[in-house]
Amino acid sequence: MSIRDQIAPLEELATIDDDLRRLEEQIGKQRGSLEGMRAEAKVLEDRLRVDREMLSQMEKTRSELSVELRQMTQQIERSREKLARSRNERESNAAQREIEELRKLHRDREEEIERLNTATEAAKKSIDATDGKYRTLVQQIEGTAEGTTRQLDAAESQRATRVKERELAVKKLPTTLYRRYESVRTRRPHPIAATHDGTCLGCHLTIPPMMFQKMLRQAEFEQCPHCRRILYYTPAPVRAPEGDAAEGSSTSSRA
Repeated sequence: MSIRDQIAPLEELATIDDDLRRLEEQIGKQRGSLEGMRAEAKVLEDRLRVDREMLSQMEKTRSELSVELRQMTQQIERSREKLARSRNERESNAAQREIEELRKLHRDREEEIERLNTATEAAKKSIDATDGKYRTLVQQIEGTAEGTTRQLDAAESQRATRVKERELAVKKLPTTLYRRYESVRTRRPHPIAATHDGTCLGCHLTIPPMMFQKMLRQAEFEQCPHCRRILYYTPAPVRAPEGDAAEGSSTSSRA
């Protein structure tokens, strides 16, 4: 099998690998986008659960403090009655101290309840904001999941087809050339390059003149000394002479 015969299946294989790489990136991006949205929704859901539990605990504590506050109010009233019934200075001072202590505890509980009121309102606002984000995100997921799933199915179907085509393309190449191709592909996504005039079309750098002269015989594949791609010679595409193009343009303008 001559070098010329190997160029076409080699280029076919490289094209297939380019397509597979593009499809893998597309599949990964689409999966990542959907999975990223779902992961974000899970984070918001967990945050809502924790915040709601915290809010519930604060409301429970506030309720318990309110009960204590009512009990202290009743105790203060009883202490005042005790003060009114005191028979001597000692009983009067004791009742007065009891009232002052209860009042201090009463103020402390009121301050705690006020702090909890502020914290509860802030927690409710935070929960409402998070819940809004969560609901919006869920709607986005529901709106895009079906379309993304269809796109994923189509891309995976294309990938499966190209994988089978790759297997056929590989069979057209000599084993040694395919191994060489795979070795370069681990470092370069597109491991082959042609040259028409001594310039590697992969890295666009000039190769040594002696190497190019040798390549003109198309006896074997070379390796670009700059980018290390598998390098081969192909004649430059034939272009229409400028005179013919100008004549065609003139004819068109006259028409």
